[in-house]
Amino acid sequence: MHEDNPSNSTQVICSSEEETARLAAQIALKVEPGLVIRLDGELGAGKTCFVRNFAEALGVDSQGVNSPTYVIVQHYLGDYLLHHFDLYRVVDEDELYEMGADELLEGKGISLVEWASRFPEFLPKDGLSIAIEVTGSTERVYNLSAEGSVAEAIVAEIAEFHS
Repeated sequence: MHEDNPSNSTQVICSSEEETARLAAQIALKVEPGLVIRLDGELGAGKTCFVRNFAEALGVDSQGVNSPTYVIVQHYLGDYLLHHFDLYRVVDEDELYEMGADELLEGKGISLVEWASRFPEFLPKDGLSIAIEVTGSTERVYNLSAEGSVAEAIVAEIAEFHS
């Protein structure tokens, strides 16, 4: 969260997978081309589940959305081109440059990056960060923070809706 500007952050508690799906859809319906969404949380926190729900809200067949742990990035086409990164097994930034991740992140698609905190300097500063905390078997706390006008507008709307 951004302590220097609390209006750029909010927290949402989702008690079920259905609530998580609604949050992901709310965010998906407000995105614009070029947005980078950074996802962090422990193993099993639900990062890929969030991406699956996000993608489905944008017209992607959710059956084809899975963790790209071994291939690093998957691409899906719905209302937007989605790039789904998983940086868990990436060794260093050179590996990301070699695969052209920098060009994808700066392109017109929407990028969702699991394990984003592993390479914070590689990712664009502007974007939406979502830290997921596991607080129960199905309950999750989503800490959203934003940099840049598009992400800030998303966080403001989510904060207003969930207040």
